[in-house]
Amino acid sequence: MASDPDPRDDLDRLDELVLDEDFVSGGVTEASAEDRIARAQRIARANDRLRAEGEIADGTGKPAFRRMRRSAPWIVIGAVVAGVIVVLALLAR
Repeated sequence: MASDPDPRDDLDRLDELVLDEDFVSGGVTEASAEDRIARAQRIARANDRLRAEGEIADGTGKPAFRRMRRSAPWIVIGAVVAGVIVVLALLAR
């Protein structure tokens, strides 16, 4: 019968962990506050431009401008063909 691992073994490994300068310097660095502010301003300007072009809804109830997807005509064509097949099948009975 196999014994379950002792959870205290994991705690013992934490005692061996050393948080030295190499460990700290190898971590993920965060952008400065100035960089984050500049990025947020760029995003806001791009959103304002898209809103002015009608690409983003402006909250006035007007829907956002949407281009027709390329697959939309094929869906209509497929539905018409399916309808014709059903009608032909009913007439052939």
